[in-house]
Amino acid sequence: MPPYYDVAEYLWGKGVDIDSDGDSYPADATDWTELTLILRSDTTQRVDIDPSPLNTNFLVLKASNQQLKSAVVTFLKSKGSIE
Repeated sequence: MPPYYDVAEYLWGKGVDIDSDGDSYPADATDWTELTLILRSDTTQRVDIDPSPLNTNFLVLKASNQQLKSAVVTFLKSKGSIE
């Protein structure tokens, strides 16, 4: 996985002001499996990535809208993080 802040910057721009939560430690970790991103200027813009309760080899992506969800998938695919 890319560092979590790269996901936010891809979605909303460089230096974006976000709230985030997850298991990325240190901040530039690439082995995280949980992530929540919320755009502070528009809190309706939210992304959640969590481990699948059915299979630990899979992640579940939820987003506040389809455009945001598609953008996350496109970004993670471009980084080779998902197929």
